[in-house]
Amino acid sequence: MNKKRAHHGHGWTVSDLRKLRLLVARDVPRLEIAKALGRTVSAVYQRIVTDKLSPRRAPAKGRT
Repeated sequence: MNKKRAHHGHGWTVSDLRKLRLLVARDVPRLEIAKALGRTVSAVYQRIVTDKLSPRRAPAKGRT
């Protein structure tokens, strides 16, 4: 049986976003961020992308 996360279906609070920004700035892995916020890794990743908190990686050399 699947357990639902504490924040399942709930929006991001100001406090959640502050904590997310702080952890991203400290280069904490997404799995640890997800555990700290009680969210899934996918939810954390999506919020990072949506808020443009992490720079996109440059393409590998030789690829366009």
